[in-house]
Amino acid sequence: MAATLRRRGLWLLALPLLLAGCVSTKSTYNREHVAEQLKTHGGYDIGTTRAANAPAPALPNLQDGLSEEETVDLALTRNPAFQADLSTLALAQADLQDASLLANPVLTGVTSYGTSPVFLALNFASDLLWQRPGRVGAAQLETQRVAESLVSRGLLVSRDAQVSYTDITLAEERLRIAREAIIMRAEVARIVRARYRVGEASELETVAPSADSLRAVDDFYRARRDAQVARLRLFATLGLDSVNADSVRFAVPVTSTTPAVPPLRTLLDSAYAARPDLWAARIGIEGIGKRLKWERSRVFSFVLSLNARLNDPNPVHLGPGAAIGLPIFNRNQGRISRVKAELEQASWQYLALRQTVNLDVREAYAQYEQATQSVALWDRSYLPSLTDALRRSTNAFINGDFPYVQVAETTRQLLDARQRAADARADQRRALARLRYAVGGRF
Repeated sequence: MAATLRRRGLWLLALPLLLAGCVSTKSTYNREHVAEQLKTHGGYDIGTTRAANAPAPALPNLQDGLSEEETVDLALTRNPAFQADLSTLALAQADLQDASLLANPVLTGVTSYGTSPVFLALNFASDLLWQRPGRVGAAQLETQRVAESLVSRGLLVSRDAQVSYTDITLAEERLRIAREAIIMRAEVARIVRARYRVGEASELETVAPSADSLRAVDDFYRARRDAQVARLRLFATLGLDSVNADSVRFAVPVTSTTPAVPPLRTLLDSAYAARPDLWAARIGIEGIGKRLKWERSRVFSFVLSLNARLNDPNPVHLGPGAAIGLPIFNRNQGRISRVKAELEQASWQYLALRQTVNLDVREAYAQYEQATQSVALWDRSYLPSLTDALRRSTNAFINGDFPYVQVAETTRQLLDARQRAADARADQRRALARLRYAVGGRF
């Protein structure tokens, strides 16, 4: 009889370990998952895992110019802030590991005194029988939420890199236009001075062209400073502090055709289905629901014990025992109420995020349409007509048939048109980058 009770006691103590061990503690939402999702959403590569003190990834060949694709790759592999964000996935994995750990059993012993024998008790918190699956499930969902958030963060980094690259190419285009303005203004000033020397113009007429030429030089200095600042900002983001910013050439993207953009309704449906931050919000709500079930399961505490008594007639007596916490005063009301409030808050945040996604898509789509129309307007209509008008007015001015004020005004209009065309092309590329991010990646 004693042997039977001993065996039953051992099996009763081993049962929590066997059942608790059936819960899976592995998560596939690791760095490889984030890299795969970024490759699927946008074709981007985040590189391999490296420590903060490890050498940075090798740079691409900068002799042939830095392309937009290379800039995005550098931002995802060398940006310190994004690498720090990727470390949060390791924190979530550690929390999952902590949630899967079993509580250590407690061995209690009392030495013999008087007529009392030696007493030993092995206690095991068996309430993890129903608590551990909930803890592990919530931790697994949190790991998944963090992974999806990192995918969204990667798309944001790529979008910012594309926008910064567009800012640099626009600054370079403004610098080129300013250089052309110097040449055009200087040529007009030279013609006026030549006419003054032969007596066909007064000295007063040479003042305005000279002033316009000096102003063009000042505009060139300002454009060169803006280009340098844009380069320094991008290089700091890419972790290229050791590279001479002025020595790197940027390949200006040349697009002969406008990229095909789906209708707005299609873009909205794609955003609702593919945006990683929306997925992260949904998973977060599910994870809070798991935590709510876990907090409710903590109302009861249950401890199993295996008691042993050592005495002389019968050397060892084994007997199972149990201790149950009665939920009379504390039924974990505070934690349950808090998780319920978090669930309500997460639900409202998800609805707010859907509105934000809707606004992002609509706003980026409107910006892209407006920029596309502006590009077509300037490139196909205004620029050709203004270029021809400046050519004819300059020839008439050389022949003495046209006043200088008309040439100056036509020159100003042409330079302004070139500037606006460059701004429109940059706005189009920025809007396209924002639209791709708004829908969760490529169309």
